[in-house]
Amino acid sequence: MSVSNIAKRLVNEVVNLIDKYVVVKLVDGRTYEGILLGVDVSERLALHLVLGNAKDSDGNVCYRVLIHGDRLSEIISKEQPMFDPTEFSSYIMSKLNLPPGSVKVVKEANLVVVYDKYKVSENGVEGSGPLASKLYSLYQEYMELRKKRM
Repeated sequence: MSVSNIAKRLVNEVVNLIDKYVVVKLVDGRTYEGILLGVDVSERLALHLVLGNAKDSDGNVCYRVLIHGDRLSEIISKEQPMFDPTEFSSYIMSKLNLPPGSVKVVKEANLVVVYDKYKVSENGVEGSGPLASKLYSLYQEYMELRKKRM
């Protein structure tokens, strides 16, 4: 695997944490906990972060915190993702009896693509029409099942 592919996977992992509660440790040992609102990747692949409603290691609450990538030591996610694209693709394949090849899993984006037209992610279903409506119903069922298991 090339360095650029590894870097893309790293960035995708961080982007998938947007809107999630994270703990960010800095190189000086300080920490911030909050909702990851945004990520910027510099030319040197330094990840600059924006946290919302963050609390620092001294207990101070901050509306927004912008963290320069050179200051980052660790990004820790305490939340387990609710949506598993591989599991969801199997779920809809069994429920809808779809032909092989009609459902693709894009792990890097945490996404399921159906018939190259409909996209399903942790955020819901993109697309319209009868199949999109059915996918949305199955998505809701699946998410309820996941909530019960966690």
